[in-house]
Amino acid sequence: NLSNLSIDKRNSVLKQFSHYLKTNEQLILNANKKDIFNAKSKKIKDSMIDRLKLNTKKILQIRNAIKKIIKFKDPVGKTLSSWKRPNGLIIKKVSIPIGIIGVIYESRPNVTADAGALCLKAGNAVILRGGSESYNSSKAIHRCLVKGLEAAGLSETSIQIVPTTDREAVGYLLSGLEGSLDVIVPRGGKSLVARVQKEARIPVFGHLEGICHLYVDKDADVEKAEKIVVNAKMRSPGICGAAETLLIDEAKANTMLPILANALEESGCELRGCNRTRNIINSLIPAEEKDWTTE
Repeated sequence: NLSNLSIDKRNSVLKQFSHYLKTNEQLILNANKKDIFNAKSKKIKDSMIDRLKLNTKKILQIRNAIKKIIKFKDPVGKTLSSWKRPNGLIIKKVSIPIGIIGVIYESRPNVTADAGALCLKAGNAVILRGGSESYNSSKAIHRCLVKGLEAAGLSETSIQIVPTTDREAVGYLLSGLEGSLDVIVPRGGKSLVARVQKEARIPVFGHLEGICHLYVDKDADVEKAEKIVVNAKMRSPGICGAAETLLIDEAKANTMLPILANALEESGCELRGCNRTRNIINSLIPAEEKDWTTE
């Protein structure tokens, strides 16, 4: 039972995950090549292929993400609130694992590792269902997760992956697997989340559109802001978490924006609404309330 594992035991399993991702890197990359070939043959757009593609650097990023999860404080058994009744009775609200979580996501293989590691850290079992385009890559990563579980003496069923690309499998997950699932977590675009929220027969942890704004205050350190802005947009432009809108305090827009825009241009970003950095001030548009809800 994962909920009864100590935090040290859960973290040791996560370390095994990272180890097997490293030792099985070539197998993962070979599986990813199959997915890339299939995606290109279906003429899937380049932005989707960018999300799908793995390389040594991206696998290292996956492993680093797991290392960060290891450093998280134990979420199990944390006292969230406490109060005393007039009769002296002390009542506490304490965090516990949910149980079995179903995670449905699009064709981003790294989510297989992220979701598996996060659920284990929180003492939950999980059933994963990634996009069909990343099927081979996700299976290869999942095998590493299973090896980590087995190395720690845990059941491989603690982290499962749906073994088919059949779309009917999604419907079966959304039904709750005859009472086996406790909650569904959709991770992806608006259409995926909308379908899950509409069809699910169990609770859903949903989210809205990924409208990612980055705000730079008038008192911000320019050098630090430059690094953050470039990273927010260009680290991985194809993901849903990439910055979409840059907002700068009007008081410093004239001096700060050309610097940030130039940094973006030099990193390969195409600026919308102006051809050259020196013309960007003339194309400035004051932000309005509607801008916070529009991509």
